[in-house]
Amino acid sequence: MEKEVEKYSWIIDEIIKYGMKIGIAIFIIVAGFWLGSWLKGVIRKRMIKRNLDPSIREFALPVIDVVFKILVLLTAVNTVGIEITSFAAIMAGLAAGVGLSLQGSLSNLAGGLLIIMFKPFKVGDFIEALGNSGTVESISILYTTIVTVNQQVVILPNSSLLNNPIMNYSVKPTRRLDIKIGISYSDDVEKTQKILKDMLENDPYIIKDQPITVEVLEFADSSVNLAVRAFVKREDYWDAYFKLYKQTKTVLDKNGISIPFPQTEMRIIQPTNESPQ
Repeated sequence: MEKEVEKYSWIIDEIIKYGMKIGIAIFIIVAGFWLGSWLKGVIRKRMIKRNLDPSIREFALPVIDVVFKILVLLTAVNTVGIEITSFAAIMAGLAAGVGLSLQGSLSNLAGGLLIIMFKPFKVGDFIEALGNSGTVESISILYTTIVTVNQQVVILPNSSLLNNPIMNYSVKPTRRLDIKIGISYSDDVEKTQKILKDMLENDPYIIKDQPITVEVLEFADSSVNLAVRAFVKREDYWDAYFKLYKQTKTVLDKNGISIPFPQTEMRIIQPTNESPQ
């Protein structure tokens, strides 16, 4: 009877011992994750206060969060009594298997690191890539998020971004405004050039120390097409674009210069009633 009591007493002691360890491990995980969230918020505030580049901030914070959580989990595992070296070997094997199945994600991670290092663009830049154009909202570990001019959110994989051409409109302080305008073949080209050049030189959006061009671009089917080009400040581009298109039409109408439109001429040939000889 005493042997039976001793046997069950040992089992109960082991259950209590491991139960306490598991309870402590759970407490470490809960407290550690809460502490990690708090530290993440503190680090974010410090980064903002020091005016750290938003691209680096949005990329680094998730990495710091993941690393801290891994450390918390390793501490909890060690508390239970599992050797960290053995656990690390198991995790390394799992990581290798997961890595093979997530090669695309790993290439996105590498792409994100290279974007942060070489900075082909940053948060707030207006870019065109992979057939999409918009303002960069965030650069995360795996993806870059842009917001288009019509407020659509587009999520682009970092690896695809890095391996394809990127047009960054925010690097230079100015942008060239291009207007293609057609006039009739009967209109005076030199007069039209002077009118349009005067319009550009008197417009406040146009940068006067940059080239202003009004030249013949091509001879189309029903019009002589002119290339009207001038430089504006980057932030004024769309305002200047819409204003000058409207102003061009007004100025040409005022000076009696027509903008032709395509016309189709149809000829109807009546059949003759004469019979062949």
